[in-house]
Amino acid sequence: MTDLSHAIYLEGQGSVGIVLFHAYTGTTADVNLLARELNREGYTVLCPLFKGHGTGDIFDLLQGTPEDWWQQAQDCVRWLKKRYELVFVFGLSMGGIFATRALLEADLGIVAGGCFNSPIVTKRPIHLEKPFMAYAKSLALRKKALAQFEQDEQRIRAAHFEQVERIMAFTVGYRPALVTLTQPYYIAQSAQDELIDPDDAYELQNELEQAMRIDFNWFSENTHAITANSNRKEFELSVKRFIEKVLETL
Repeated sequence: MTDLSHAIYLEGQGSVGIVLFHAYTGTTADVNLLARELNREGYTVLCPLFKGHGTGDIFDLLQGTPEDWWQQAQDCVRWLKKRYELVFVFGLSMGGIFATRALLEADLGIVAGGCFNSPIVTKRPIHLEKPFMAYAKSLALRKKALAQFEQDEQRIRAAHFEQVERIMAFTVGYRPALVTLTQPYYIAQSAQDELIDPDDAYELQNELEQAMRIDFNWFSENTHAITANSNRKEFELSVKRFIEKVLETL
């Protein structure tokens, strides 16, 4: 059963539905502004909340697995596909990992999609310890539970390392199939990305040589949270243009 209780769902007109997946440690707020911009164009947009995210408890997040999130991603695409003939799927950062995997599943019948600042193909392991632990500490401060956080800090750090390893193993597991992707594929990469190596986007582009069309977009002045920051307009326009171009070919 598809759990959409904490999802953003914006109904549009016509036969096009779009799924947007948020980032690791994020929420639907990551993609809310893009969702509303696309909805203004008449598209129906669904933004699910991944298990363990957005609860205010770091241990809820750490109990989630890539397998949990992948199942949610599939369920949401299937739910929207029952209602709309043409479905696109995109994701920010970790969300892009699941969006790309979904595009590789022929039975999901996705028209096109892509990723925004996503570590799908990386030259080196990604290191998120510093921002993750800062995030965990901020949750504790919000609950006035700093002493408990300090007591749990090493356990949280170890669980985080294990979780990131599982996310990257999930990604590596489907990388060989990237050469089989045939749908149009959109890539957005920020040159000022502070969490992942921006040059990894070129590695992904090289892996996708068999795709019908790769729409590669480099944003020299933008940062990791490209979907939510004040400098997002050029990015939003590029996503809308990509969708329009795909629809013109159908």
